[in-house]
Parts: sequence; structure tokens; C-alpha cells
Amino acid sequence: PGMYANDDFDLAGFAVGAMERGGALPRDVSVGDKLIALRSSGVHSNGFSLVRHLVDGSGLTWADQSPFSEGTLGAALLAPTRLYVKQSLAALNAGGVHALTHVTGGGLSENIPRALDDGQGISIDLNTWDLPPVFQWLMAQGGMEQAEMLKTFNCGLGMVLIVDPAHETSVIQCLTDMGEDPVTIGQVTDNAGVRYTGTLS
Repeated sequence: PGMYANDDFDLAGFAVGAMERGGALPRDVSVGDKLIALRSSGVHSNGFSLVRHLVDGSGLTWADQSPFSEGTLGAALLAPTRLYVKQSLAALNAGGVHALTHVTGGGLSENIPRALDDGQGISIDLNTWDLPPVFQWLMAQGGMEQAEMLKTFNCGLGMVLIVDPAHETSVIQCLTDMGEDPVTIGQVTDNAGVRYTGTLS
């Protein structure tokens, strides 16, 4: 909304791949599985209708100095989206990964549950990571409630791996060896839905 003039259009591409039969995820997600998260580089490509609305209401332009980081506001908000292919493949090879969740539109609240079986839920401790400055600014600028942030933005986490607890340490070590800063943010529960403890800060 608000992006396209008359006769403007999107040009999109896609790729098709093949895999071994029986290798698809999610698979064997169980109560007690750990949620191991990888950091995002910023907003990525989701929630930008809201982001543009908040920038318009801030009195700043995209070319102005960012109030929360070096460089311009535009550069900070348009930081390139991180990709997690190599990290995910390495974690899969380490063993114990039952599902991968790319945190896109819908945030943590809507994306992780898509990998769960019926009757399962998740518990997430919001105190296990710091909310990056870009999201602190968006939250304050929009006067947004925590629940709205969690279902709109990635809030600093771009990928979540659902991992057998027996493999938690080895998967974290594998990801750390690749230069990541993984964090265990919660676990799978036997209560459907998403339960948060702690506070985004």
C-alpha cells in the first residue's frame, strides 16, 4: 500500500528444488524440544507498511541520521535480510533438529506454531535476548504493545530451530563455530498456543 504509482508492477522470481523422500521437516517435534534462535540483521522484509507509516509520523526522512544507529534512518531500516542456509544445513548435519522456522510476517507468535503438531504449544522467555535498538525505536514510535510487536516483527530473531534437548549443546556449538550467537529462548509444551514470560527490552 502506498508504494506503487499507476503502471508500476512487481517482478518476482522463484526456484524449485528436489529432496530425498522422507527428508522433509518438521518431523518428530516433541514436548520438551528446545527453541534455539539465530539473530536477525534488523527488520528484514516484513512489516514495512507499518514501518513506513511510523517513519512518516516521526518527522524524520529516510535520509536523516538514524536516531538509534550510525548512518541514515533508511540504511538502518533497509539493512539486508540475513540468510540462514549454511547455518541450517550445518545444524541439520549435527543432528537432533526437528524443525526450522523462518521468522517472517507474523513474527514469533505465528511462525513457530506452524511447525508444531496438534495440541502442542511453545513457551518463550523474552528475557533471553535483548531487543535490538531498531525495534525499540519502532515500538516507542508506534506506541506498540508487546503482543503486537511479537506478531508483527522478528524482534531480533530471524530463524528458530526446534531441537531435541539431548542435542541442544552440540547444535549450539555447531552454530557458534559458524560465527553465530545462538540463544535458547524456550521450549515446546503440551499446551496449545504461545506463552511468553519476561519482557521485550
